[in-house]
Amino acid sequence: MKLQQLLYAILFTVLLISCNGDKKVVDVSQMTDTSFVNKNFKGNLINYSEDMSACESISAKDIASMYNVSEDKIVINDITKTDRRQPNSPPSCMFYIKTGDNDFEWLRGSMSIQPEIKKNDTAYEIAKAVGNGEEWEEAWALNKSISKSSEWIKDMGMAAVWNQKKVELKIKFKGYNLSIYPIKNSLNKAEVAKNRDYKSVAIAMAKASRFIR
Repeated sequence: MKLQQLLYAILFTVLLISCNGDKKVVDVSQMTDTSFVNKNFKGNLINYSEDMSACESISAKDIASMYNVSEDKIVINDITKTDRRQPNSPPSCMFYIKTGDNDFEWLRGSMSIQPEIKKNDTAYEIAKAVGNGEEWEEAWALNKSISKSSEWIKDMGMAAVWNQKKVELKIKFKGYNLSIYPIKNSLNKAEVAKNRDYKSVAIAMAKASRFIR
């Protein structure tokens, strides 16, 4: 990565993370360490296509089992399959668990797929800087190095990182990134009291969706 691009990436990421109160001092050694890349990656279970779904394989039964609720409480909204999808927008899904009559109390989560940007695309340098380009390793290392709440998860996709502050699981596959925000609601006192392990939930969602085994 060229120095100017690296500085832009650092600035962008620091600003983004600072908004979430998750910034830490940059660890230069981590920025250049790509040992987190899964050397045992065997290939995608699901390949990217423009008309794919982010949640075609996951069911209400799967979600109900994870959260110990009845299936009739689960709503899965595959935006990719509706007229709400904007042209050329990445595949995405919304998940809801109806925990009361007022939807303000409902638990919410999502999954989205960001296709990898190719080197000859006009937006490549920006995509590369944020980890969505073909050359993604350094940007992923940078993002992890300045986030105090992030941790690598081994042997998942080409690479995987869990961000506790953002409550986000991000998995790199060949040709795309998968982002999972497990179903939650920080304003729902009953849910907060459960002190749920959302990292485990996010991994379970990735497995139920057949992206990983």
